[in-house]
Amino acid sequence: MSANKENNIPTENNAKKSGTRKNFILALAAVFLCAAVTFSALGIAARHTGGTPSAPAEDIKPLKTADGYGDIYDTVKAFAPTFWDRVVDYAYDLGSAVTGNAKNSGAAVYEQETTGTAEENADYSGTTLQVEGVDEADRVKTDGRYIYILSTKNGCTVKIAGVSGGAPVQLADIKTEGIYCSDMYLSSGRLVIIGAEQGSSDTLAVIYDVNDPTAPKEAARCRQSGWYNQSRLIGDKLYILSNHYIDTQSIIKDTPASFVPSVECGDYCGAVEPSSICIYNNCERPEYTVISAYDIEDGSLAGTQSLLGGSSTVYAGTENIITCGISSVTTQVARFSIDDGKIGLKATGEISGTLLNQFSIDEYKGYFRFVTTRIKYESSQFPSDTVNVLTVLDGGLKQVSKIDNIAPGEQVYSVRFMGDTAYFVTFRQVDPLFSVDLSDPASPKIIGSLKIPGFSDYLFPYGDGLLLGIGRNADENTGKVQNMKLSMFDISDPSDVTECAKRSLVPSYSDSLYSHKATLADPGKNIIGFSAYGNHGPEYYIYSFENGQFSEKLYVPLDINSEFSRGLYINDIFYIVSDTQILSYSLDGFAPLGTLILK
Repeated sequence: MSANKENNIPTENNAKKSGTRKNFILALAAVFLCAAVTFSALGIAARHTGGTPSAPAEDIKPLKTADGYGDIYDTVKAFAPTFWDRVVDYAYDLGSAVTGNAKNSGAAVYEQETTGTAEENADYSGTTLQVEGVDEADRVKTDGRYIYILSTKNGCTVKIAGVSGGAPVQLADIKTEGIYCSDMYLSSGRLVIIGAEQGSSDTLAVIYDVNDPTAPKEAARCRQSGWYNQSRLIGDKLYILSNHYIDTQSIIKDTPASFVPSVECGDYCGAVEPSSICIYNNCERPEYTVISAYDIEDGSLAGTQSLLGGSSTVYAGTENIITCGISSVTTQVARFSIDDGKIGLKATGEISGTLLNQFSIDEYKGYFRFVTTRIKYESSQFPSDTVNVLTVLDGGLKQVSKIDNIAPGEQVYSVRFMGDTAYFVTFRQVDPLFSVDLSDPASPKIIGSLKIPGFSDYLFPYGDGLLLGIGRNADENTGKVQNMKLSMFDISDPSDVTECAKRSLVPSYSDSLYSHKATLADPGKNIIGFSAYGNHGPEYYIYSFENGQFSEKLYVPLDINSEFSRGLYINDIFYIVSDTQILSYSLDGFAPLGTLILK
């Protein structure tokens, strides 16, 4: 099989893998999948609590480019199998393909014109993003005329509602049988559902034409090896990242598909070319990071790259994607350039400590900044404490500067980079909010430290000179975590940050504490919206910040059977959207306008 080396696209078809599996094996796979989820959760917990001791960032290991399939086979074969490899990879090989279909829900005739995409000049909110211009997947999407809701109850279903005049009407459903759904995108008349087919761990993207939302039609399917990690949509190019584990005991030297990732999209199907695979010289396990770009207009494969050496945390800008994975002694970093679907692995490096989430990574003026927590060892065997680290790398992922030993005994809980300044929260008993001057990348300086009880899980810019924190209170003496709270920080002088307002809430749990996409923080509309779980089930709150304090604008009990909820506005109407209902309110005073019970 040859390849277009510029775009790393396979140019010949390989035979598709097929076959049937017995029911008892599928049941066994479910057990394995549960184990995989458990191990994954433990990995996330480990990232949250600090991680492993780290080698100096200057000791960067070089990257090895694969020299043919034989070179890759020898590298993979050298790995000793682990229990994790056996669990994940055995589950990988189970199940057969199940196709999906789109069905009209039989909704009443909708009076608005139902063809075309976003309403011209519509003012509407989108998914809360880390980087402007880089869309992130979520379970609710709107184009200003229609709302799309991804439900995972009783299979995978996207419910489509029209919202002309503020009275939502359910128009159609997209039912994808036999698919486990993760999340979706909506852009230019295309809806993309990302998930996996039952019995398979390959990542699947199903693209629908929704130019006529009353009659959605499947347009394309794209599949790549590995568990779904992250994705981003930039323009009409969808970038999907997956983690592909190899069972070293089952590989066959003359069958590349047994030890390298495969991609299937349109006319392309088969193992990726060796020219599209690179290897960390200090790679510790047979795990690939697979990144592919697909054109959502026609479903074609625009480019693909794989790196032997897995990743967990992903940052994406408009020109680069950064992937980070934990090894035994450090966090490995890789930089992929992206340009209209073309993907190139440009550099790899290492940093000390482990990352909290994607907000721990940032790109600014050709530099890449990271905030990590690492375990400090007084001896080679026993951990003594945690410390936090801010590291600046150049485009080649070589260390430019580092601030180490920040807030001993604490760990990072939230990070927000804002141009030349970084803000991050660490926590043990109180909440230090650090501000760092990064105007000189070679010489970053901590210029402020505000200590208050509790902590913020996420930080959101909220207009000029303000930073919103959503988190929880904590006992100042014991550090015991308590109920939720909102904090507004005055950052007009980064060297003298103050908490200018705070509001304690009754709930102690909210999706907004674990996902930035669950919060709508819009300073232009002065809306802070999020769901939480109170004494009587799920609730939705809307606050504004006025006259120096938080003001509650709306409190709504939600359907106890709903799996999630999102808040969004279209023109002068606010919608609270879940998988079971849509509630609408006027933005001016939040008077109730209507309720649509979704079928």
